[in-house]
Amino acid sequence: MKSKIVSFVLLCVFANTANLFSQTIENLREEEALSLSEALRIAYTQNPEMIQVRREIDAAKGRRIQAEALPDPEVEFEIGGLKKEDGHRKGNLDSFDIKQPLDPFGTRFLRASIAKDNIKIAKGDLNVVWARVREQALELYATILAEQKALEVARDNLSATRQFFTQVETRYQSGNALQSDVIRARIEVSRSENDLLISQKNLQVAKGQLNLVLGRPVETGFELTDTLTYEALQYEYQVIKQEAFARRADLLNEKIRIKAREKGFGSALLKTFLPKSSIGVERFTESFENDTAILVSFSYPLWGFNLGEVKEAKAEKEKQKVRYEALEREVGLEVYQGFLEAELADKQVQIQKKANDEANELLRQITLRYEEGSVAFLTYLENIKTIKETRLAYFNALKTYKEKVAELERVIQATPIPEGVSS
Repeated sequence: MKSKIVSFVLLCVFANTANLFSQTIENLREEEALSLSEALRIAYTQNPEMIQVRREIDAAKGRRIQAEALPDPEVEFEIGGLKKEDGHRKGNLDSFDIKQPLDPFGTRFLRASIAKDNIKIAKGDLNVVWARVREQALELYATILAEQKALEVARDNLSATRQFFTQVETRYQSGNALQSDVIRARIEVSRSENDLLISQKNLQVAKGQLNLVLGRPVETGFELTDTLTYEALQYEYQVIKQEAFARRADLLNEKIRIKAREKGFGSALLKTFLPKSSIGVERFTESFENDTAILVSFSYPLWGFNLGEVKEAKAEKEKQKVRYEALEREVGLEVYQGFLEAELADKQVQIQKKANDEANELLRQITLRYEEGSVAFLTYLENIKTIKETRLAYFNALKTYKEKVAELERVIQATPIPEGVSS
C-alpha cells in the first residue's frame, strides 16, 4: 500500500515538473528573438503569396511539358459479325488502325517556345510578389519598432504625470495649490494611463500583422533585435531611374509577353497555309482480306483559312505593345514619386530629430522651474504635452522614412533574396 502511495506521489511530481518544463519552453518560444534579416528570410519562404507563386512556376513547367508533347494518338477497332447466326454472334476483329495526328509544321516548336516564355514570366512574378512582400515586412518591422518607442514614451509620460500629481497634491496640502489643480493633475494621470493602454494594443496589433506577412499564427510572440535608427538616403534619382527600367520584373515580363504574342501570331500564320496531318497504319484481319495499309490524312482550313485566329493574334500582339509602353510610363512616374517621397521623409526625420533633442532639454528645464515655483501649473502641463507629441513625431517620422525607403526599393526592384534561401 505504501509503495502505491509513493508511486502516486512521484507520478504527480513528475507530471507537475513536466508541465512546468513545457510552460518554460512555451515562454521561451513566446520570447523569440527576431532580427530583420530573419524576418525577411521567413517571409520569403513562408508567406502565402510567395508559396502560391512558386506553385505557379511548377504549373508553368508542367504546361511546358504538355506543350512539347505530340498530339495524342488515335486507335480505332472494327468488330464485325454481331448479327446472331445459329444462336450466337461471331464478333471477330475485322480491322484496326493507329493514327498519329501532327500539327502544322513549326507550330509545335512555337507552342513549346511560348510555354518556356510563360515559365520566365512566372519566375518574374515571383520577383514582383517578393518585392511587395518585402516592402510589407520592412514597413511592419519599422512600425513595431516605432510602437515600442511610443510605448516607452507613454510609460515615461505616465511616470511624469504621476510624479506631477504627487507634487501638486503636496502643494495643495501645504496650501500652495488649488483643489482644481489636483483634479486636473489626476485627469492627466488618467489620460496617460489610457495612452499607455492604447500603445500596448497598437504594439500587439502590429506584431500580429507582421506574423500574418510571415505566414505564422498572429499570436506568435517575438521580440525584435534591431533598433529604429536613421541612415541617410543613399539613392540618386538618375541612377535608380535607369536601374528600375533594367531590373523591374513586371517590365521584363511584359517584354517577354510581347515575344510570346509574336510567336502566337507566327503560329497562326503557319496554320493558314500548312495543313494538319496524321500518319498511321491500318490492319485488316478478315480471312478473305488479310492485309496492312499506310494511312495519311490532311486537314486544311479551307473555309476560313484561319484568318480569324490570325486577326486575333495580331490584335493581341499590338495590345501587348501598348500595355508595355503604358507600364513603362507608369514605372517612370513611380520612380520619380517614390524618390521625392523618400527624400522628403529623409529631410523630415532630420528636422524632427533636432526638435526631439530640444524637447529633451525642455523637459529638464521645465521640470526644474516648476519645482522651483517659477512656472505656472497650466504652463507646465502644456509643455509636458508638447514634449510627448514631439517625441512621438520623431519616431513616427523615422517609421515613415523607413516605409518610404522600402517603397522606393520595391519600385526600383532593389529587393535581394535573403541570405540562406534559394530562389
